[in-house]
This record gives sequence, C-alpha cells and structure tokens, in this order.
Amino acid sequence: MTGTRPSAVERDGSTSTPAELIDIAVLKQSLEGRELPGASITIEPYQSVLADYALEADADDSGDAHPLWGLVLSLRGMGITVVELCALAAQRPQDVLLFGNCEVIQHRPLRVGATIDVTASIESVSRKETRHGGHLDFVTVRTAFHDKDDSLAGPVGEVANGFIFKRGA
Repeated sequence: MTGTRPSAVERDGSTSTPAELIDIAVLKQSLEGRELPGASITIEPYQSVLADYALEADADDSGDAHPLWGLVLSLRGMGITVVELCALAAQRPQDVLLFGNCEVIQHRPLRVGATIDVTASIESVSRKETRHGGHLDFVTVRTAFHDKDDSLAGPVGEVANGFIFKRGA
C-alpha cells in the first residue's frame, strides 16, 4: 500500500502504527519555563547514614549531608515522578529516556535533619537531528534547594538535570 506507514510490532506480537513525533515548537511552548510542584524534604539522619555507607564515604560527624544529596533532592524534589516528566515531554512507546548531564552547584553544605524546600522548573527544551536521521530531544530541569530554617541565606544549592529523549522511528 502506498502512502501508509508501516506498523510496528508490539511486545505482545500485535501491530500498531507508531505515534507521531511531537513538533519541537509545540513541545518548547508547553514545557519551557514551566514550574513544577517542587517538594519539602527532610534529610533524615538514618537516610544520611545509609547513603554514606552505600557511597563508602568516610565517617563524618560534622552534621553535613554528603554532597550527593543534591542529586537525590533534585530528583525527589521535582514534585513529579520521572514517569510524569516523560509524559509531559510526550514520550512515545518507541522513545528511550537517557540521563544526559548533571550540573551540581553547592553554595553551602546541606545539613542532616534539615527540611529542604525544593523548587523546580523546566529550563529549556531543544532538538537535535542525529546523523542517522533520528531525533534527540533535550529537556533540562533546574532545581534549587532552600533550608527551611535558614531561608534568608539564599539557596543552599542548585542542580540542573539534562534528560534526553531518543525519539524512535
């Protein structure tokens, strides 16, 4: 048949037509600058000890959480799950989510036992065509952390996570 798209084979053996790729201008308009719900998270002492153990970090009695907590807070603190982020980015069944890059800025240590208010927003969206004619969509989510007990001192830190959506045919 001329003019019809070939069907894809699903995991269960059935066939379906692949979903259309969302226009990048539509994706940018719906996502760029979008504020996410954010969250308020307490770094519990037992969680800090478990993280230190898992990271094989040296024993530390300073009361400061390991710097990796910035990444943990950035993912937990978006206020949505990664699956929900995928839905916002119009991920199709044939698309693959990749973790692209991560920029961590820590202004001062995170304190164990502190309650951290996390704000989050989608900073940028872009598309690149690959050498093979495929598409990569880049979605950057920026989070900022504020110690609830020390809110006048500005953010404790920030993380920008780059999510890459490798768009299938």
